[in-house]
Amino acid sequence: MSSTLLTDYSLSKRRSILENNWHHFTHHAETPENTLVSEDISLSWQRSAANVDYRESHAPYSGEEKARQAWSDSPLSFAAQKEQGNMMQLAREGELVAAIADPSGFLLWSFASQHMRSRAESVNFHVGGNWDENSIGTNAIGLSKTLRRPVTVFSSEHYQSFLHDWVCYAAPIIHPQSGECFGILDMSTTWNRHTSLGQAGVTELARNIAQCLPAVIPKAELEIYALGQMRVIFRGKALRISKRQVEILCILALNPQGLNLESFHAALYGDEPISINTLKAELSHLRHLIDGAIGSRPYRLLVTVWTDFIQIWQALHQQNIKEAFALYQGPLLMQSESPELEEWRNSIEAVMGKMLESCDEPKLLLQKLCGCSSGNEMVRERLVELITT
Repeated sequence: MSSTLLTDYSLSKRRSILENNWHHFTHHAETPENTLVSEDISLSWQRSAANVDYRESHAPYSGEEKARQAWSDSPLSFAAQKEQGNMMQLAREGELVAAIADPSGFLLWSFASQHMRSRAESVNFHVGGNWDENSIGTNAIGLSKTLRRPVTVFSSEHYQSFLHDWVCYAAPIIHPQSGECFGILDMSTTWNRHTSLGQAGVTELARNIAQCLPAVIPKAELEIYALGQMRVIFRGKALRISKRQVEILCILALNPQGLNLESFHAALYGDEPISINTLKAELSHLRHLIDGAIGSRPYRLLVTVWTDFIQIWQALHQQNIKEAFALYQGPLLMQSESPELEEWRNSIEAVMGKMLESCDEPKLLLQKLCGCSSGNEMVRERLVELITT
């Protein structure tokens, strides 16, 4: 965060510098100085400018009843029990507001000190508020959701001016077994109470909550999530692998009968000037990571596999719109240039678009809009069309 770039300055000087950069960005579309505003914040401002007006006065509100029900249904409500008392005590003593959001940035639980209660209520930073980037611009919950790591957003790093009096610390609640993000923990106060210990405390609390999440029953020995943010789970544990390795696993999953080396090379690299030996080395390294579960001659997976993109393709062809909406978190490996994966990505997007056009259930569209930032614009436009006709 850019607040770490300005550690030699007083809090008031930091606030002034950031406010100046924010003003020039929002009013004159000037790129912020990279020595004063971090790349994470700068990119977030750019995303925010494409989606929201910086002159909003509060976050969108979806209702307390909906949030209470979602909280009671969420595994977070049980996992957070041991830490809720601690969080409330910290909020009182540190004059903070604490909140837990679901993976989309929708606030499910909150507790505010007397110092922060009216401030939080006035901007909908309480149960039922929507705090993803697409809804309200740069903020700690939305940025932590996007980056999948702890963040601090100080004063005028926020995209909305009504948050310039705040400093917010957030951390994702990541399942230690599956690597899935179950939610985001945030603790916030006024900017002049900022401390470098705030982020460390929130990160530790999020980790403690994650440790209490229920064990995940694997769908298969190998699970590949490649729609939106990629994630691979092997025998119940998250794998840390590269984008190229995920591409290789996806191609193997799409070809259960196996591929020879030449066909594999064409599917992965196309016309790129990359040698067969490079592919062999990639396959060898990946085979080691998944306990020898890749066979050769032909190359194929030797374990059971489940993928979100094959599952959504089946749901789309069965006209199962609810399952398709639940699975869709974004395009298939958006940055991949693999010819085979590009073809699959385009096919899924085309069929998904047609299904969306034929959807006439505003409730279902609204659930999707609140549940996932990816593809929101497409869903939002269809929802508006239905409501206004």
